[in-house]
Amino acid sequence: MRIAIAGAGDLAKYLVEELLAASHDVVVLSRSPKPWFKRSDISFRKTDYSIPSLVAALQDCDGLVSALLDYSINSATAHPALLEACHQTPKCKRFLPSEYGGNIDVYPESPEFYYANHEPVREALRNQTDVMWTLFNIGWLSDYFVPTSSQYIRDIDNFHPVNFKTNTMMIPGTGEELISFTAARDAAKAIAKLIDQNNWEPTTFVCGKTATWNSVAKLLAKYGKALEMRYVPLQELQATIVQGKPGHDDVIAAQYVEFSLTGGAVLPQEKVEF
Repeated sequence: MRIAIAGAGDLAKYLVEELLAASHDVVVLSRSPKPWFKRSDISFRKTDYSIPSLVAALQDCDGLVSALLDYSINSATAHPALLEACHQTPKCKRFLPSEYGGNIDVYPESPEFYYANHEPVREALRNQTDVMWTLFNIGWLSDYFVPTSSQYIRDIDNFHPVNFKTNTMMIPGTGEELISFTAARDAAKAIAKLIDQNNWEPTTFVCGKTATWNSVAKLLAKYGKALEMRYVPLQELQATIVQGKPGHDDVIAAQYVEFSLTGGAVLPQEKVEF
């Protein structure tokens, strides 16, 4: 099949490699060319993400995987546009929106900033039958425990409890709360396999390992990455969220870290498929 990837960021690189390894033809959609994607084994197509532009780019594609990782409200309109473009194409009838979250079956509003920009496409998907779809979830990316020189995923600094730039680790709660972790490479491999399946559930869960932040700290120390640790209680995170301005980096970071304490970061093991 010919599979399009919306977005040319870090995750898209893994998707390109694993979709090619699974013998799919790969098309990458982006607003502008990116050096890594200038390669002979994929097709690069420029788009402004308007529906007419997307329809033109997806005419000969069989499926679409979104790698648009946008925490802003812009995602609320971008993904419904991707879905509408699939509707208007002759055969692009498989769609994975950019979800990559936690246990949304039980905690659809966690992390908090996810709901406003993800729910519009979730609802649109539920209200149609023309395009096959699933909400693909992986918990926290384990790539952030590895130096950026060894992988594609770049550090997100204070948006993640582990910050190698400052050699610090901000552990939410007691550090004993369970969290699911998955490597971006493994997530991409799972997507490459899922694309070939003809029956998708509304939600798909992929999990590499379930652990705790305390066990992560011990593992990093074992391999020479002893970080300065600070435990942050739920009340402190909630105060930042309540007192801050919605959409600001400090609020999003607090909501992201709070995700570890709500239960939403633990994937339901009975539903994990890969």
